[in-house]
Amino acid sequence: MRHDPLPPFQTEASLPDLPFAAIDALIRAKAAEHGLALHDGHGRSTWCKVPGGDEFGARKGPTGSILYVRAHARDRLHALRETVTAHLAEHLPGQRIAWSALDRPGTFPPNFSLARVAGVTRIGTDFLRLRLEGGDLARFARDLIHFRLVLQPPGTANPAWPVIGNDGQTLWPKGAAALHRPAYTVRHIDPVAGWLETDIFIHDGGRACGFAQNAAPGTAVGLTGPGGGGVAQGDSLLIGGDETAYPALARTLEAAAPDATGKCHLFGARADYPLPPHPGIRVIHAPGGEAALADRLRREGTDARQIWLATERSRLAVLKAAIIDNLGIDKARTHLAAYWSA
Repeated sequence: MRHDPLPPFQTEASLPDLPFAAIDALIRAKAAEHGLALHDGHGRSTWCKVPGGDEFGARKGPTGSILYVRAHARDRLHALRETVTAHLAEHLPGQRIAWSALDRPGTFPPNFSLARVAGVTRIGTDFLRLRLEGGDLARFARDLIHFRLVLQPPGTANPAWPVIGNDGQTLWPKGAAALHRPAYTVRHIDPVAGWLETDIFIHDGGRACGFAQNAAPGTAVGLTGPGGGGVAQGDSLLIGGDETAYPALARTLEAAAPDATGKCHLFGARADYPLPPHPGIRVIHAPGGEAALADRLRREGTDARQIWLATERSRLAVLKAAIIDNLGIDKARTHLAAYWSA
């Protein structure tokens, strides 16, 4: 039995041919995989809470199961519903899902909006700060700090944007009109004034940095989100990442309590990105030092109550093995993210 109030936005889908035991096992597996809080309604329902307080789950129906998603905002409901649908399609192919309370077909998804380039500024040696302006940015000022920049193919004369399909899912342009959707961190935002800034790491072959280097003021871009979790919180932190994670590390340092302690490891080639100072969190520049940190953790352990690390996938693997497999640290205390793959 639950004692907290339900999130106000909800959608559900009846799955009359799917035994509750099957969806219950899938939800439990996802909770274990991602370190999510799992709740059990005495064998008749199972649900998980995700960062931000939204949730997904299932309960026994008259026959089969009833799948549901609940959220604290309409855009978050849509995003979580799409994630749940994708996971179900991956593990139970062929299972038809018809969600209730669908958005009107042909309209923009609730978690999508348009913005325009206001300007680009060089930050340190390796970053471009992209300022975007728009009238629908308030959702990006909430707890979740990441979003996706939605870019048209180069040279597009007639932009095509995502819309809601008849089944309530997002229809994305395909083929030559396919959109580029890299994930970034909201670095600064003023939703009242109508702007946000994100910092783009400059690297060879990067479509987003190529866009930022050449985008003229007024160029239209799409934004989806927010998503991807928030900042690490607690009085004792172990945080770190390569250049792709520096903006998120900056957000974490800004949000940390003045009496928090810990270490912030910078694995990138340079350390001139403008990180805000913190009196109790020591910044350590160790280029490519993921394996060395993993070895030290195996030998010495850690007293950190919250661990947040993000870097290239293969370099993250050694850290994940040390923290989860060797030290046995609870996944609820960790956020270990592969921000890109070599």
